[in-house]
Amino acid sequence: METLRTTFFEDPLYVYIALAFAELVLAAIWYERRNRRWTLALLAPVVAGGVVWAVSTMVVTDRERIVSAARRIARDLEVGSVASAGEYLDDNYRGLGLDKQGALAAGKAAIGAYRIRSIRFTRLSVEVESRQAAMRAATVIEYSAREFGSAQSPLVWRVRWIKRPVGWRILEVEEPQQKLEF
Repeated sequence: METLRTTFFEDPLYVYIALAFAELVLAAIWYERRNRRWTLALLAPVVAGGVVWAVSTMVVTDRERIVSAARRIARDLEVGSVASAGEYLDDNYRGLGLDKQGALAAGKAAIGAYRIRSIRFTRLSVEVESRQAAMRAATVIEYSAREFGSAQSPLVWRVRWIKRPVGWRILEVEEPQQKLEF
């Protein structure tokens, strides 16, 4: 079931490829027979592709919401703000030995010490199970600091999310590992 959800709602590329092959087969049959029935049949893959596109655009899955939240937090950090992080941290947050307020204070201090130029995700995977999700995010953070100049830091994050009535919230962040992952 999870594979079908991913295929049709999140990444329908393989569906589009299958429909393109179906269109080629129908075009070959039409070329040989050239009748009205096969002319109309040529419309089926195009219409099916439109339906798949509409469904994948309109349906936003939990996985897509979490990925969007992570990207929003990263964009906010790039401009020197922890507002999005504050919005997505759960009130019961306990990660890195800090509570929600401590994590936000540490984030502000880090932004003050290191000017983040960019946060690039090299790999992002989310596994959703009922009302909880586990995210593994590999990032390359480019920053500048007064004493170091410009630098890059590859970090791998493990983040636990929980679904609350207001949406997905970060429940816990493990200590990031410094390694490069693609």
